[in-house]
Amino acid sequence: MKENYIQEDEIDLRELFKTLWAKKIFIVVVTLFVTVGAFVYSIAKTPIYEVRAVVEVGSFNSNSNSNSNSNSNSNYIENPQNLIKKILIINQENIKINRTSSLKDVTLVKSTPNLIEITVNSISVVEGKDFLEKIIQQIKNEHNEKINSYKSLINVNIDNLKAQTKLLEQNENKFEGSIATKFDLISKINELELLISPHNIRTTELIGEIITNENPIKPKKALIVTVAFVSGFILSIFLVFFIEFIKGFKEEKND
Repeated sequence: MKENYIQEDEIDLRELFKTLWAKKIFIVVVTLFVTVGAFVYSIAKTPIYEVRAVVEVGSFNSNSNSNSNSNSNSNYIENPQNLIKKILIINQENIKINRTSSLKDVTLVKSTPNLIEITVNSISVVEGKDFLEKIIQQIKNEHNEKINSYKSLINVNIDNLKAQTKLLEQNENKFEGSIATKFDLISKINELELLISPHNIRTTELIGEIITNENPIKPKKALIVTVAFVSGFILSIFLVFFIEFIKGFKEEKND
C-alpha cells in the first residue's frame, strides 16, 4: 500500500514536470515580459543620488587660561541639537522652491557632541553637492555673525578698560593703590583679548570633503530586475497550473 502511494506521488511529480515542459514557451514569454517591464521601469525612473557631509559646530572657549582642547570649557556657537532641528525646519521651505534636491536627514555623529552629518538626495551629484554647500554656507554665515557680535561685545569692554588705564596713567588721577588697580585692568584686558583670539574661538567648518557617490541609491536596477525575474518565473508557473486546473474543471463538467 505504501509502495503504491509513493509510486502515485512519483507519477504526479512527473506529470507536473511534463505540464511545465509543455508550457515552457509560455513560461519564458511571461518571465521575459515581467523582467523586461521591470528593466524599462528602472531605466525610465529618475535616479536619486546621495551626497553627505560632516560639519563641526564651532565654539567659544569660556576659560582663557585653559590650554586643553577639551569641550568641557567650551560654549557652542549654537546648540547642535537645536541646529539640527532648525536645518530640518528650513528644509521644509526649500522643498517648495527646489524640487530637484532635498534634505534626507541631519543627525549627530555617534559618540560626538558637536559633529553633525547632513545627507542630501538629488537627481544629480552636482546639484546635490551645490544644494549641500548652500546649506553649509548658510550655517557658517549665521555662526560667523554670532562670532562677530561676540567679538564686538568683548572689544567694547576692552576699549572701556583701556580708557580707564589711560586715566590712571595721568598724574592728576593717581592715588594710593592706583598701580595695583592699573595692573588688574591690564590683566583683564589681556584675558579678554585672549578670549577672542583664534585659539579660543573655533568657527563652524566642514570636516574633510563632501562625500559623493557616482552610483545612484535609487532605483537599484540589478535588484529590481532580479526580483522581477524571480517573480515573473513564479507567476508564469502559477498561471500554467491555474490554466490547467480550469481546463480540467471544464472537462469534468462536460463529462
